[in-house]
Amino acid sequence: MSRGTPSPPAPLAVELRLRRAGLDIQAQFRVAPGHVCALVGRPGSGKTALMQCAAGLIPAQSGRVSVGTDVLYDSPTGLNSPPESRRFAWVDGRGLLFPHMNVRRNLEYGYKRAAAPRHQIDYESVLDWLDLKSLLALWPHQLAPAQRQRVALARALLSMPSALFLRDPLGQVPTHEQPALLELLGEMRTRFRLPTVFMSPRIDEAIRLADDVVILHEGRVASAGPLARVLSDVSLSTFLEGVHAGCVLEGRVSQHDIEWLLTEVDVAGQRVTIPALLQAEGKRVRLKIRARDINIHREALPDSSISNQLRGRITQVMLAGNNGAYGAVAVELHRLLDLHDSNPPPAEAVVWSLLTRRTIEQMGLAPGQDCHVSFKAMAVTVAPRA
Repeated sequence: MSRGTPSPPAPLAVELRLRRAGLDIQAQFRVAPGHVCALVGRPGSGKTALMQCAAGLIPAQSGRVSVGTDVLYDSPTGLNSPPESRRFAWVDGRGLLFPHMNVRRNLEYGYKRAAAPRHQIDYESVLDWLDLKSLLALWPHQLAPAQRQRVALARALLSMPSALFLRDPLGQVPTHEQPALLELLGEMRTRFRLPTVFMSPRIDEAIRLADDVVILHEGRVASAGPLARVLSDVSLSTFLEGVHAGCVLEGRVSQHDIEWLLTEVDVAGQRVTIPALLQAEGKRVRLKIRARDINIHREALPDSSISNQLRGRITQVMLAGNNGAYGAVAVELHRLLDLHDSNPPPAEAVVWSLLTRRTIEQMGLAPGQDCHVSFKAMAVTVAPRA
């Protein structure tokens, strides 16, 4: 099967105000083609309602929703396109399929209902990519959770949507099958270049998939921007992971140590040692380190069991008043340039260390000071990037 000449994917822009379950929600965000924007925050912060409202599934009080130059909702002019006209695809953890249709008919239903395509997509290649050809004769009740999600995702993509909404897509998938599905979702960013809105209660999934993040707190945007920057700000931990908050660092696999089963990752031109990865050299990864696992030293530690000691400069010291036991120290890693590296590091990499107030005061830690930050290889969790 084939379709006509596609138009290029366009950015999704959402600016909405709505009320839901006693919560007044006001938020705005923009998602570029091929990017994933994750909505994160504690339960009840308004994430699902915001997605549903953008998709036209529940009413808004005011605002505007557009894809490129196509305006889908605009309260001042009274424009309010119905959900089917907005051409947004919705996939949630239940993998909802038509129970009276087998897999083949579910997929063909999505493809046949597609409007004029925004970008090229090939029916057979989607089936091959998601490994669905052996499932075509099965009925939805015969599918395992991971299979249902692959079929639901394929039907969504075959409808040639202008944007994709993923609400906890791994919610009912067994833990041991989640990595394979996450890898497919990661590949989807570059294969289809759709603006994608993603929501999951598990922050590690956002770290794996998202380019940008919007933190919602009681219906308001607490912070928004590139994922590594926003999720590396422990001042936002109240809205997210509490004592598990930390930093997210962008890096590339530089080399593997087969003898000791270790991998080195280049972060801002410095090397971070972690347990061995299966990722090839040059592949992009994200490293998550809890702030409570990061220490600060004035000088490098000789003869230490700590694998990682990175150079940086203190940029911020936050103390919770005179009565608080802890404080947080932000360190911007020195950006060391390798003239032979064809993939230069990001302009900024920041880590936070959670220390006792006594330690901060006794060490006299203050912005502008050069220092070393240290953490063990086993303190790092890794998320591959497509």
